[in-house]
Amino acid sequence: MKNQGTLPFDIMEDIEPGVFSFIKKHVRSFTRWDLLKFLYHNPNTRDTATNLARYIGRQVERVEAEVVHMTQEGLLCRDEQALETVYTLTADPEILALLEQLVSASQDRTFRMKLVYHILRAGGNK
Repeated sequence: MKNQGTLPFDIMEDIEPGVFSFIKKHVRSFTRWDLLKFLYHNPNTRDTATNLARYIGRQVERVEAEVVHMTQEGLLCRDEQALETVYTLTADPEILALLEQLVSASQDRTFRMKLVYHILRAGGNK
């Protein structure tokens, strides 16, 4: 039965449940979304937070904070190389499958509007 009367439910009701859970858990800011999209489209990228910030056009400090949390959540892998820490997208097949569904769905303008709504609602307008 449809849960009527709640805007968040109405806006997200037609999103596949696994993707919706992924969004709620992991896509809480535009910086995270930009990082996930970039790394999805460039899966062999292994780079520093500073360079990742440059690639996605975000502030270094914000990206540095996000990659730490994203690593703790299992979205990214961290590798200490020489004097620098580099990050890469996880190889976890479950996460990659959900990310693929999310990126694919984001090709649709209506879905992107729903995603933006959720990010703003999560307080992640950075």
